[in-house]
Amino acid sequence: MTYRYQVDDILYYEPFKNDENIISELLKNISEKCVILNVNHDSNKFYDYEICILSSGEFKKVKEQTLTSKEQH
Repeated sequence: MTYRYQVDDILYYEPFKNDENIISELLKNISEKCVILNVNHDSNKFYDYEICILSSGEFKKVKEQTLTSKEQH
């Protein structure tokens, strides 16, 4: 798999942006600035990246579709 983002890229984590099961616009508009810590190149893994949310210092493992670049934001 080819990954769009690299380690140290600054992005926005939007966990519910494309979730059709979420009705709340408030949840769909959640956007947190983050940095890529690790790209998961193992094809057997569920998540694509490990990120750190900059405002809270929280670590998360996420799929690529939950991330948005600054240009798209």
